[in-house]
Amino acid sequence: MDVSIIIIHYKTLKLTTDCIRSIYTHTKGVSFEVIVVDNDSQDGADAIITKEFPGVQWLQMGYNAGFSRANNKGIRASKGRYYLLLNSDTEFLDDILTKCVTRLDSQPETAACGGVQLFSDGTPRPFYRSLAIFKRTLYVMPPGRIFQRVLEKLIPETHYDDPDQVDWVPAAFLLVKREVVAKAGLLDEDFFLYGEDVEWNCRLGRVGKLKVFEDCGYIHHEWGSNPKRKEVLITIINRFYPQIQLSNLVWIRKEFGIGRFLGLMLNYYLMIPIYFGWKIALNVSKFRNPFGELEQQKDFTRKVWLFSTYFWKIIRNKPYFYKLDPKSHV
Repeated sequence: MDVSIIIIHYKTLKLTTDCIRSIYTHTKGVSFEVIVVDNDSQDGADAIITKEFPGVQWLQMGYNAGFSRANNKGIRASKGRYYLLLNSDTEFLDDILTKCVTRLDSQPETAACGGVQLFSDGTPRPFYRSLAIFKRTLYVMPPGRIFQRVLEKLIPETHYDDPDQVDWVPAAFLLVKREVVAKAGLLDEDFFLYGEDVEWNCRLGRVGKLKVFEDCGYIHHEWGSNPKRKEVLITIINRFYPQIQLSNLVWIRKEFGIGRFLGLMLNYYLMIPIYFGWKIALNVSKFRNPFGELEQQKDFTRKVWLFSTYFWKIIRNKPYFYKLDPKSHV
């Protein structure tokens, strides 16, 4: 068996079906198995999908276990010499799997690879080739180029001679060698959702190179695999979706240590009075109620408080499942 394709299903029947159909339609040059791990969707998808695709192996988690635990269950049940972590909201356009396997077979120094994520119309999606850019987005800074320059100095980008090499490969399509996982370990099960792929990439990257092949593309209907995500007003101070940012804080602590985590939390604490003061001063300058229109500042404060309730758990770095109750989202 060449490739074990692992898809996490959670109430995305049409997307999961379209994804699997595209796999069988386009994959011709390698042998593969499809393993679907269901995070307790209770939507009858198992009967529908296995009827259309009898070769699909369907595994039940029994609860909404998130990304890491469900993928690990799929990996443990896999027989392939490669593991492909594949989002349910993706579609193959050609035999991308054979192209990637062929290249990894000829590159012993490469641990894992991916392709270019495309919008539905075929145009490329932007993504962070360097983790430096991603890490900068975790900080909340006042508007102004000077503050961005400070971050760029403190967190410089990584540059590689190989144009395909990157700091991380998005887990929407992440092809990993079995022997690499044996060395790097499975995904960290402290994570519920988000952050786990970046943390895993860091460990995979210590075993071998990570690459994204520019001529290997696939459709990614982003957020399709998260049907309950709501559209909200995004501003510089409330852009953090709580589950994403909590996972990012856990990743920062695990990968970079207590100091970097404390620095990030200090940044958030300091920005609370700065943003309140800025808004109050702006209101006064425009002869408005000084304490009016502070909802964005209050929202940011509530989020920082929510993250603070996990402060000591993150500091201690002991096993813990960082899954937020949806009711706690602000």
